[in-house]
Amino acid sequence: MISYFHRMATVKFVTLFLFFPSIVWALPTYQEVKANFTPSDIRLYDRKNELIQRLRIRKDFRSEEWVEYKEFPKFLIDSVIHAEDKRFFEHGGVDGNSIVASIFTGLKGSSFRGASTISMQLVTLLDPELQPKKNQRKSIFQKLKQINRVMELESIWNKEEILTAYLNLIYFRGELKGIASASKGLFRKSVSSITPNESYLLAALIRSPQSPIEKVAKRVCALKWERDGKTSDCEELSRFVRESLFRNLDYPQEPSHVPLFAKSVIELGGYNQFQKQKIETSLSFIYQKKIEEILRRNIKTLENRNVKDGAVIVLENKTGNILVYVPNIGRESSVSQLDLVRTKRQVGSTLKPFVYALNFEQKKLTPQSILSDSPIGIPVYQGIYRPLNYDKSYKGNVTVRESLASSLNIPAIRALSFLDVNEFVSLLENLGIHGLQYPEFYGPSLALGAADISLLELTNAYRMFANGGMYSQIQWKKFETNQSQKRIFSPQVSYMISEILSDREARSLGFGWDNFLSTSYFTAVKTGTSQDMRDNWCIGYSEHYTVGVWVGNPTGSPMLDVSGITGAAPVWRETMDLLHESLISKLHPIEESNYSEIEPNLEILSSNENQIEKTKSFRILTPVSGSIFALDPDIPNGRQKILFTISSYDVSYSYHLNDAFLANAKEPYLWEPKKGEYRLEIKDKDQKVVSLSLFEVR
Repeated sequence: MISYFHRMATVKFVTLFLFFPSIVWALPTYQEVKANFTPSDIRLYDRKNELIQRLRIRKDFRSEEWVEYKEFPKFLIDSVIHAEDKRFFEHGGVDGNSIVASIFTGLKGSSFRGASTISMQLVTLLDPELQPKKNQRKSIFQKLKQINRVMELESIWNKEEILTAYLNLIYFRGELKGIASASKGLFRKSVSSITPNESYLLAALIRSPQSPIEKVAKRVCALKWERDGKTSDCEELSRFVRESLFRNLDYPQEPSHVPLFAKSVIELGGYNQFQKQKIETSLSFIYQKKIEEILRRNIKTLENRNVKDGAVIVLENKTGNILVYVPNIGRESSVSQLDLVRTKRQVGSTLKPFVYALNFEQKKLTPQSILSDSPIGIPVYQGIYRPLNYDKSYKGNVTVRESLASSLNIPAIRALSFLDVNEFVSLLENLGIHGLQYPEFYGPSLALGAADISLLELTNAYRMFANGGMYSQIQWKKFETNQSQKRIFSPQVSYMISEILSDREARSLGFGWDNFLSTSYFTAVKTGTSQDMRDNWCIGYSEHYTVGVWVGNPTGSPMLDVSGITGAAPVWRETMDLLHESLISKLHPIEESNYSEIEPNLEILSSNENQIEKTKSFRILTPVSGSIFALDPDIPNGRQKILFTISSYDVSYSYHLNDAFLANAKEPYLWEPKKGEYRLEIKDKDQKVVSLSLFEVR
């Protein structure tokens, strides 16, 4: 019997003469192999580090996370060693007798046979040079290189590392690569939970993963008999093998809560497939689930008006992070695989704020400018374009404030006529709106939202106003910061638009006083309805969030008498209320570093001089300007109060009501109401008015 040392000496001798030393192979470390291991799915986590989505990006194999040696059950290790390499923990990487016999058999011209150990199989997986050509065995030179390299592997790696890497890199069945995917695909469980019978099946698959089921079953029975030393019930084992292998046909993709959001992260979020397969997104799964329900419930109430679907997106003002991304109503949607957040549609009146803002920036209009809301005919290449207001009425001479707040169509078209349409299209492109046609394609109807824009693009464009005229791209991942910002409008212009879109009194001309757009906290909001009531929009922002809502039909069929107030606005209002209830109650604590404080600018507009005086200020949150309160005669005097709140408290600021000092603005103030009209002011230490609110008590 040749001793182990003689066998190894023979192997080394042959290797020295036949191995080509010019070919250098850099052996990777165990940690390098583990680090380069790529799961077939990426995993997306929400901002609370909860796994919310797995998305497959590798189509050539299925693999899960790397499994360490300590997670392998002992009977799994024993089964694999018994089936593949009985002396694995004893030899130095090669089985000397088998290797020498294989070499001399190959030199004589006979077919070259195997005898590869687990270590030898592993180096073949690690080094492409050692892998034989298709439908061929390894050449003698490949075998000799394999021996040389396995000796190097065994001198650097320990046995546990070799077996661990081997089980994570081999294929078990079909596309199942690695022990974790095999355990999940065949048994729906983790590796640590594998049973003895399951370990026999896994070990039996290693040698011939694609064998017919009957052949695999026989090998499992033989392996169990060899290990247990007694006759096994092969019929029962065969049934178990058959069930397991058929189960692999339906590989579980869990969890899958936000698949369309995940695809958007990959396509738009700058994902690099060579980076780690874990993405920490900015999404809040708590809010996501609640707002999904808000959308479904509201769409359900509009079914009799031919409204079938909708979408919602919530952005954080300062960071641009996506807090909520609802692409449709889910399983009940007829297009559950279609992302309606990114689908481009005509946006109706939601473009009007940008028309007026550009006029303000170029000093062609102010909020107090007068525009005529009267019949107009505009020559276009198809004839005469005669726009109408939504209610088909005319208001006569109106201010820009009233025109925008009440969404009057004809004044908006007149405002667009003061601009270079090419310049307006360029403005929209600077706001991240892509795919626009040449200006002449739209004509004057561009002011009424004839362009096709996605909810994602439009909502982020509105966020620019919330940030004082500064535009930045949407951020998809947690901890990302906007690398670049660009100024679109001045802070003064942005504030003017915000102040108009939050003006309840100016809005009442078109929408009345009581509607879903009026909140108890600061919000600036705009609705829009496309031609023939095909699309309904509501976009608006508060101090912290910008919320965009679309409702309608994915097919483009018209809705029945659904306006922005009755369609998208209820969803927008419920979403905003949910977000701000959490802020107030602190059920969802906010980190100040993650949010934007709009630092509004009080604009004192002179109708005579068209001058703007800008003063940095806190904003009055309640009461909202234009509010009307009614005293309840059944409540005793002294028991009724109105709460005065501002966006941030500071002892250097003070409350003043009708020019009378009330208190320092270091905290909210409760005021006992009396009938009358009131002007609430916030003054700084120099007694300059920095924010005001007009309200009435009846």
